Amino acid sequence: MNDTPNEQDLARDHQRFKQLMRSTIKAFLISIIVGLVGGYLVYRYLPPGKFPAFVLYLPGLLAVLVTCLPIRMRKKKWFPTPESLKAASEYKPSE
Repeated sequence: MNDTPNEQDLARDHQRFKQLMRSTIKAFLISIIVGLVGGYLVYRYLPPGKFPAFVLYLPGLLAVLVTCLPIRMRKKKWFPTPESLKAASEYKPSE
């Protein structure tokens, strides 16, 4: 049995790696936007007085969990070992 990856598998993994990176950047931007808007709304609509500061960060933390958990699960499915992720990131497709 041949365990060496062929050119097609490496090209597929490289495309998956690029898709994973795009998804990570989108999740990062979405988390920042939701955190800023949600934190402002929490600050604006909570009654005046003392409340814990972490309450302002809750919308951002929830956004990080919601957006990053599917990416992490996809990464574990597509790249089960660190070596496979490294090989996909270092692959240079031939034109």
